[in-house]
Amino acid sequence: MTAASASLDTSELLRHSHERQLRSEWSRDTLLSFQRSELTSALRHAVDASAYYRETIGGLVARGAPLKDFPVLTKRALMENFDRIVTDPRLSRLQVEQHLSGVDSGSLLLGQYTAVATGGTTGERGVAVFDRAAWLAAIANMVRFQAFVGIDETTRSVAIFASSPVHISYHVGVELRALRPPAPRFNVLMPIEEIVDGLNANQPDVISTYPSFVRVLASEQQAGRLHIRPRLFRTSAETLTQEIRDLAAETWQAVVANSYVCTEAGPMGHECLLGDGLHLAEDSFVFEVVDENDRPVPDGVEGAKLLITTLTNRTLPLVRYEISDIVAMATGPCRCGLPFWRIGSIAGRREERLRFARRGGGTVDVHAHRLRSPLTGAAGVRQFQFVQLPGGLEIVIAVFAEVDAEIVSGAVEQAVRAALNAVDAVPAEVRVRVVDTIERSGAGAKQRLVVASPEGN
Repeated sequence: MTAASASLDTSELLRHSHERQLRSEWSRDTLLSFQRSELTSALRHAVDASAYYRETIGGLVARGAPLKDFPVLTKRALMENFDRIVTDPRLSRLQVEQHLSGVDSGSLLLGQYTAVATGGTTGERGVAVFDRAAWLAAIANMVRFQAFVGIDETTRSVAIFASSPVHISYHVGVELRALRPPAPRFNVLMPIEEIVDGLNANQPDVISTYPSFVRVLASEQQAGRLHIRPRLFRTSAETLTQEIRDLAAETWQAVVANSYVCTEAGPMGHECLLGDGLHLAEDSFVFEVVDENDRPVPDGVEGAKLLITTLTNRTLPLVRYEISDIVAMATGPCRCGLPFWRIGSIAGRREERLRFARRGGGTVDVHAHRLRSPLTGAAGVRQFQFVQLPGGLEIVIAVFAEVDAEIVSGAVEQAVRAALNAVDAVPAEVRVRVVDTIERSGAGAKQRLVVASPEGN
């Protein structure tokens, strides 16, 4: 796949980011009034421009029904109705999938859309597109978030996330690098020795990565191979535990600030330096924490899922889109004074690891996110799940009805074997099993990405 280049004009991005930063000085009442106005506009546009929304919420919008009365949109429903939800008739799910699986997946689709894919924490695959205005808003949100923690255009910053242009973290990194001093490009699939050498040479002030990779870097620092002095780690995509915060403080005297990004919607939240919850971009989204029956829960109480309604993406509108994270909203305003409400806790995600024999002896632990790229970039895959076998791996997939399951299975097996081979993992067996659907489980009705084999380990 070819590397992506920044699609946004940096001067325009900085102007847009500055406008959003000024909203950080609004009162909460002003912010909520703006949100209500944007929501009304977004809902009317969705009904006018999308066949799906015209049928499902047209009557509700016409009579001014409250958002809580609207139906929930699941990832499955989004993917199954993608062609009728998007407001550009030139777009289709198949077209987006083909673009993402092609050699130019890092380029703009149709010359104007940023396309991304996700396996998510649930393993249910999804694709999304951002029109130019939505992408500008998404990156401007991230620039504003980073300003919360003292990051600006002069900050020496590096990111260590996904290696594939199908991931939103890759595209966000491309846009942000254009604003910052020159920095090496890293990804979590690179040999750790190469990352260590690059960090030692660059000496970044800020590192953005997965919480699990903070632990990897701490091990390298404690072993005497890594010699860096970052003041801040920005984490995303996995649950941030107190253990990681403590580890960063003990190893580098560094602060950890968590961020919250959804592939289908973009950057949604970020901690300030107080680390007391994720401030939410309520000028770009409406957030609802609900129980398993989609009823609102009080602040401070964990819900079964989070619903988001997007206010900026007019090509792929999302109305009450379900994210299966188990979150609780904060119960009071933050001491920092920002007007944005906060997610107080996220309890629904955790690191998932698989263990295999290592080439040359011993064992190797492989984080599940290393195997997501081959699957999120594979056309035809609707859901997937990894099953740890005794010494091996089973990939359970559900595919879309119109594809050849045998062809998709072969492509999945080949891609996963290549990903495992790249980290010297030599499983005794790799097999693919096709099912009609992968059922949800647990109190949060979540779909586990990694499960143990009933055969035992």
